[in-house]
Amino acid sequence: MPHVPRRDRSGPPDSGGPPRVRRLSLRRTALVRAAVWLAVASGPLALLANLSSARPQEGRQSAPVTKTQSTTQTSAAPAGYAELFLGLWLRAGSSEDGPAARQLRAMAPSVPLPVWGEHPPTAERLAAVRTERQGGGSWSVTIAVHFNEPTPKPSSGSSAQQPGLVRYFALPVTVTDTTAAPGGKQEFAVAAAPAEVAGPSAAAEPESPYEAAVPTGSELSSTVGEFLTAYLTATDGGADRYLAPGTTLPAPASAHAADVSVDDVRSVGRTDGAAGADGATVRVRAQITVSDTDGRVWPLAYALKLQARDGRWEVRAVQSGLETSRDTDTTTSPKRTR
Repeated sequence: MPHVPRRDRSGPPDSGGPPRVRRLSLRRTALVRAAVWLAVASGPLALLANLSSARPQEGRQSAPVTKTQSTTQTSAAPAGYAELFLGLWLRAGSSEDGPAARQLRAMAPSVPLPVWGEHPPTAERLAAVRTERQGGGSWSVTIAVHFNEPTPKPSSGSSAQQPGLVRYFALPVTVTDTTAAPGGKQEFAVAAAPAEVAGPSAAAEPESPYEAAVPTGSELSSTVGEFLTAYLTATDGGADRYLAPGTTLPAPASAHAADVSVDDVRSVGRTDGAAGADGATVRVRAQITVSDTDGRVWPLAYALKLQARDGRWEVRAVQSGLETSRDTDTTTSPKRTR
């Protein structure tokens, strides 16, 4: 049997032989295992880091919510409570043992009750017109009272003036606020009897942006008059035909005017009243006189925004008339495209 020599495995391996490939495979496996263990180890750490960073964030988000709720609860001035108290106080003078007097004693035992005798005043409406914070939980609330009939005239020789139909009373009200605590609430108390005071002074009228007169008989003035007549009389299909596309304007519930006359139309910025190019806009305020079917005369004012389309004016909106110069645009005439 011939002798077959063995391959010498003890010698240095060839650089491209299988042993080096095997070592590279082992190194790759070790690196993969290390990466896997690193990912497993970093998972809990990342979760803990995420939780630790989220907790302060949740705390920061919850603080404004609590603050907002507290501000909303304590920001309401005690005007409604003062109106209720004064209404009971006025009714309590008619009967010391009546329900209004009993309710008033429960609310403020130390406040004295009025005595009206045979001529009790009749309050038609009460409305808080001024609320002033005096500091802490103290407020002064001024309430206007509209009586059904004027106070009887003073006797002859008296220098006292006759009070008007509307009289004003100030009430000192304190507020105890425990809404910050669970189950807390606001509690009101009237510290003394009402004080009759002068009414609030009238403020100066705001400067009107409607300074330019719209020519009488112009297309703009005619459209405004026709629109308001159709709007207030609800005749001939109403005012829909004067509205711009996409504009809706429900008629008022009492749209039964017998006659509408236009006294004056003024615009923001000068205009000759002719409809310009499509898209041109103008803001006007019309002073009108409306006579209803019962013969009553109503002086009314309407602020309108109109837009030109197809050579005519269309009503885009009915506005308040108090738009500032920043909100009001003067008459604009976009250039026609050739």
